[in-house]
Parts: sequence; structure tokens; C-alpha cells
Amino acid sequence: MTAPASPAFHIEPLAPVDDSGLTDFYENVLVPNFPTDELEAKSGFIASVRSGGTRVLTARTAEGDLLGGAVGDWFGRSQVTLLSYLAVRPGLRGGGVGTQLMAAATDAWTAHWNPRLLVAEIEDPRYHHDTAYGDPRARLRFYERLGARFLPIPYFQPALGKSGRRVPSLMLMVFGGSAMPEHDGTVDGALVEEFLAEYFEICEGPPTTDDLPLNRLLESCRTPGGLPLVPAAELPDPRDERSVDHPRPRSTT
Repeated sequence: MTAPASPAFHIEPLAPVDDSGLTDFYENVLVPNFPTDELEAKSGFIASVRSGGTRVLTARTAEGDLLGGAVGDWFGRSQVTLLSYLAVRPGLRGGGVGTQLMAAATDAWTAHWNPRLLVAEIEDPRYHHDTAYGDPRARLRFYERLGARFLPIPYFQPALGKSGRRVPSLMLMVFGGSAMPEHDGTVDGALVEEFLAEYFEICEGPPTTDDLPLNRLLESCRTPGGLPLVPAAELPDPRDERSVDHPRPRSTT
């Protein structure tokens, strides 16, 4: 089936002081594209953009109509940038907006933050299926077509809200950064572990010794010789008997 044609558009950053623009972006681009457990609260999103820890690029028509956007979060301790959200308004997926947003985000965030790694998380299509939020298989093909490679770890997303839940069976991909090899190879597992520890601590609070899923995730990064970057088809099954993820609400401390 032919992809829908997108109107002519340009890509521009969303100003941190533009509260109405941030609200419009959150409500009309992020909310329709992500389920509740994968979506940061609007107040937290706006606060992070204002502080400079989050940057937003938008795709707009010449008339200013909002077509989609990309959101990047900076993790200063590990020097890693997470592509937290890449979304195109429903009805325009497959028309080239996402591809150009991805290229622009990679260039802009590399220039601004010079991250050691650029990473993103997506649903594993072996366990997540086509819903109102999009087709995980199509999303996987999109990122692989752009050269992303995946880390063979039992990844899941931390809880993003006080009453939120972890999202199991996700894939963590690498698509750029100074520590990414030019060709298929390995990345420093210690760097990946440092990023994961920082990410989970920011979202959920200090770790606990009895958090078995998180401990196993961090331990999986300690592979001698580094973590290989592989195509999605070569990823191990994350749902063997050792990798059952237990929902854990975000810490209120």
C-alpha cells in the first residue's frame, strides 16, 4: 500500500519558554502515539524542557501546522542521549516525516551534547502487537533501515510516573554517538550499565538489592569484550525463565 503523502514541511526546535507550544506538542503529538505507561507526565516533560535536560524538534508546514516531533533527553553522568519519543501525527506515518526528524535529531543532539551514545527504546514486536499507537514491526523496520543496531540485554522501561508501571519486553538500540563503532562491533558494557543505572535512578529512585529484574539487566551489561551491536533478528528471547519483569511503581522519595 502506498504511504500517505506528507505536506511540505520544515524542522525547527521548540523553544523551552513556549508553554503553549509545549502543551500543543504533548497533547497532539505525544498523547495519540504513546500509551500511558510509556508517556512522561506533561508537567515533568515541560519542566525538563525548561531546564535544558530535554530538547524537542518539531516538523511543521509553512503555515505552522504541527506534523510530528522528536524528543531527546540528556543523561549527564553517563553522557548518553536518549531519543525518548519520535512521533508523527496519525494519518501521516510512512510519509517521510519521521526519517527527516531522525536525521535532524541525530545531527542537532550530536552537535549540542556530543554524546558517547545515542540510544532509543522500542517495543519488541515478538511480544507487542499492532495497536492504535502503531505497528511495532513497522517501527522496527524503520529504525533498522536507518542503521540502528540493538543490544542483547533483557531490557525494559523504568516506571515513568508515581503510579506508573515498568514496560516489559522492549529493545534498546544504538544509533549514534562517539562510542558507537562505524560498523557492526561492540560498545563498552560499562557505559551502557552506567546509563541504565542513571536512567532508572532518575525515574524510580535509588535501586534496591532485591530488585531482581533491574539487577539482572545491569549484570547483562558485564559481558567480557563489550556488548555486541546486532540486528534485531539476532536478539535472544527476553522472556526465558530468568527474565520475568515485575512491575514496580516509581519511588515517591
